[in-house]
Amino acid sequence: MKVAKIRIGGRMFILDPAQDIEQLRQEIVVAATSGAGFVHFRSAAGVAVSALVTPHLPVRISEVERESEPTTPIATTAPGTEDPPFAVGTHFDG
Repeated sequence: MKVAKIRIGGRMFILDPAQDIEQLRQEIVVAATSGAGFVHFRSAAGVAVSALVTPHLPVRISEVERESEPTTPIATTAPGTEDPPFAVGTHFDG
């Protein structure tokens, strides 16, 4: 069984197995090259996610082959990342 993960900034999500990974990659490229845009996907836990992708936001998709079903639930986000990650020195107007 193949498990796909996406890391956007400091957040990691396990993707819904039905997610079209190639289409998601294309949507990320379009969003980043157009300056910014929301990319939508579902996590394995069924959560609908909308992530704002910019040219300066690191995004990584990885696919791992699993030999069997996990015996414990897979977390859908990295531990300790409840709030959005911001770089030190980031400034927001408004």
